[in-house]
Amino acid sequence: MHSEALQLERLVDDPEIRRAAAKTLKGFCLTYLPHHFPLDPSDFFDEMCAALEDGDIARLEVIGFRGCAKSTVASLALVLWAGLEHPEKYPFIIMLADTRSQASINAASVQHELRNNDLILRDYGHLKYKRIDDPRPEPTLESDEDWQAMNCVLDNGVRILSRSRGQKIRGLKHRQHRPKLIVADDVEDLDWVRTQENRDKSDRWMRGNVLPSIDEHDGRMVIIGNWLHTDGLMARLKNTGIFTVLEFPLFREGDGTDVERCTWRAKYPTQEAIDRKREELGDIGFRREMLLQVVPEEGQDVHPEDITYYDDPPFDDGNHLAHGVDLAISTKASADYTAIVSGEVTWPGGNIEIYVLPHPIIRRMSFSETMDALDNVRRSSNMSSEFFVEAVAYQKVAIEEMERRAFSVQAMLPMKDKRSRLRVAARYIKTGVVRFPRHGCEQLLTQVLGFGVEKHDDAVDALVYLILGLVREGIEEQKVHYV
Repeated sequence: MHSEALQLERLVDDPEIRRAAAKTLKGFCLTYLPHHFPLDPSDFFDEMCAALEDGDIARLEVIGFRGCAKSTVASLALVLWAGLEHPEKYPFIIMLADTRSQASINAASVQHELRNNDLILRDYGHLKYKRIDDPRPEPTLESDEDWQAMNCVLDNGVRILSRSRGQKIRGLKHRQHRPKLIVADDVEDLDWVRTQENRDKSDRWMRGNVLPSIDEHDGRMVIIGNWLHTDGLMARLKNTGIFTVLEFPLFREGDGTDVERCTWRAKYPTQEAIDRKREELGDIGFRREMLLQVVPEEGQDVHPEDITYYDDPPFDDGNHLAHGVDLAISTKASADYTAIVSGEVTWPGGNIEIYVLPHPIIRRMSFSETMDALDNVRRSSNMSSEFFVEAVAYQKVAIEEMERRAFSVQAMLPMKDKRSRLRVAARYIKTGVVRFPRHGCEQLLTQVLGFGVEKHDDAVDALVYLILGLVREGIEEQKVHYV
């Protein structure tokens, strides 16, 4: 790879050789953008370039470790290569970023090369702006200056437009062309994906605004980023099955061996260089950013493989219902949620089994609405019910009201911090004592698996109180006495 780059550098004065090299994205990178690639390329550089230039891959998702050059290749080189080498195929290109400032930086990087790269100017011509009769799609949200900074038209007629997450894409046209290539670069960050609301916003924007805007006949969508969350946009798009997904971690198994090898030796030539990167990012950051693992800030206590699922619970009037309750008692948008997680408890062979019921209650409620919800839960089955409710602050008032209404309720005094409680309860999840339905507990499991990443953990607390409440009471079969 290094010798190829040197050969291209020696022959850079020959325009025919330059244009021949630019027929591939890799050749374009090494010929016209060598200042962006000072090191020998990584092991996966050829594979990444080949996928990005392949027009037959209509939907491509590239997951790569931090600093692997994925943004340089996709958001800069691919955009320039498509617009300059294939103007008839990609007359309208859109770049997407998470924020407007990042979108401006991406646009400025492309425009800098178009204005100042001597070889590009020599072989492809000059950049120009179309300032007249050029309506802005969102005139109330950006000035003429901002619009021009995010938007350029090349001499060959190609328009390159930069947008940020949430901005309007659907319905945009350049002359008669819908977007032929959209490159989305890190449209989510770690803070953004912490909340379910934000992840849903990204999903609605991508599916309802971005994807429908692409030319349906031969338009392409390329999205690059990292695995920030098991329910993040990158994970959701992968789960659609319509994206070709490539992953480039720092380490891969060697050919025919179980020994892992570094995929970019030029950047990390020694174990000391790798260790310095690990120290810089911390263990969790290193695993997330370099090894492409979804890891909460304090580590993951429950993994997907720890979950035991059931298809049909052993419903029996002789069984027992238990309910873990985490109370918030507020309808304000900034308030936490009230969560009620229910489980059917049975004792086959004298050993406890807890079947978490689908569709737990997770919503903001007033005090009266909470009491009504708890009463509805109690009346939803002929089985006896036991409620385990955290007893702190105003929640003690709720417990007193439940006792007044003849609920069987146990006050739960919090043990240490939330993570400590989850770690105790996790033992019963991992051993299969606690089982989950295959459908109907997605939000609950998202909070459990993403504890420490998720902003909300109310359902986790309710589940923990359900488990620890039953364990605290012992694992003997409950005796119900009828009066």
